[in-house]
Amino acid sequence: AIKMNKPIDPTKVRQARQGKPVLLILAVSMVLAIIAGWVLWGVIAEETDPSMTDAAAITLEQPAPEPATTL
Repeated sequence: AIKMNKPIDPTKVRQARQGKPVLLILAVSMVLAIIAGWVLWGVIAEETDPSMTDAAAITLEQPAPEPATTL
């Protein structure tokens, strides 16, 4: 005769917890991932787009007018 094992409660054999602590960890990690992506985007965009740098902005400005001299 084959001996049948007692059914296992699925809630007791889960590997992770459920509830607010898990949600908090997921939310914090998502916010940190978004911040990291934003920083990386800024670094890459700064390197690839020279029109956004200060040196390029200075060359686009009009030269300052000469001061008027009085005699």
